[in-house]
Formats: sequence, structure tokens, C-alpha cells
Amino acid sequence: MKKIRILAVLLIIVFLFTSLRSGIKGFTEGWNEAEDSREFIYPTVSVSVKADKALVTDSVFNSGIKQNVPYRIETLETEIDESVWCTILYMLIVPIGLVCFYGIYNLARLVVAVTRKEVFVRKNVKRMRIFVYTLIFTAVLLELNHYCQYCDIVSQIHLTGYEIEAYSLKYPWVSFLMFALFTEIFAVGVKIKEEQDLTI
Repeated sequence: MKKIRILAVLLIIVFLFTSLRSGIKGFTEGWNEAEDSREFIYPTVSVSVKADKALVTDSVFNSGIKQNVPYRIETLETEIDESVWCTILYMLIVPIGLVCFYGIYNLARLVVAVTRKEVFVRKNVKRMRIFVYTLIFTAVLLELNHYCQYCDIVSQIHLTGYEIEAYSLKYPWVSFLMFALFTEIFAVGVKIKEEQDLTI
């Protein structure tokens, strides 16, 4: 039981730390953009690029060897005009993000129940499902938002000698699916235990 408490506390601390850090970073970037004197402010996004084989590379001066050396760009940060789909997803992410805190609350209640030796009960199945599936649904919306931004970048940005790399997933979907799988396995275990209790 002590190990479960320690792991649960660490999980909640890490989750809150990463969420707060992302929130503070977003607030700081928004504040800095608000101080910009331009009339229209477009969101800043990053994208991976790769050079064409025929690209004639530029050079930078290397003070160690006292000569110019070639360089290539791998990541590009720029501004885009986001589509209406990105705006809609932003509007959906905010309330779903708040629901995630309810998921954290259910995780805490699950830990408390386990420490009281109330493990294989239906309430714990419900708590696990709320936590896992709200987390997954939030990640789905964020992933879709990243993909919409990627589509906007592809249609708007053109850098001579470079091409934008194919989209890659931003979130650990294998881990999320494993969480969902273990949750449903736990639900089956609870159901089997209830059936066994009825036959005794």
C-alpha cells in the first residue's frame, strides 16, 4: 500500500507540474505577443524541415577553425494564419482540460480507496475510466490541433531549398492505449470477482 501511495503522489505531482509549466509558458508567450506593436498577431508554430539534395548550403563562420562552414536548417519557427478548425479545437480544449482535473480528482479517490483495501469494486472502475478516457480525449483534441496547424503550415509556408517533413504524432499513444487496456482488464477482473462472490 505504501508503494501505491508514493507512486500515486509522484504521478499527481508530475502531472500538475507539467500542466502548470505549459500553462505558464503559454501565458508568457501570449503576454509577450500582446506587447507587440503590430496590428495583427498570428500564432507562432514550429515545424521540422529537410533540405533538398540540390540545395546550395549557406555558411557560417567557425572561429575554432577560422573558416566558413556549411549549415542546414532542421526546425523552422514561423507565424501562420490558423484555420477555423484550429479555433474550434481551441474552444473545445479549454472545457475538456478542466474535466481533466476532475479525472485527477478521481485518481486521488482511487488511491484513497485502495489504501483502505477497497480495490476490486465498481467505483474504482468508474474512477479509472474517468481519469484515463478524459486524458485520452484531451490528447486527441490536442493532436488534432497540431495536425490542423501542420496542414496550415504546408499550405502557407514555402522555403526555397527545403521541404516540410511529414507529420509525426506528438503524444505517446502507445502508453495511452496501454492505460485504456489495463483499465478494461481491471474492469473485467472486478466483474469476475463479483460473479464469484455471488456463487459463494
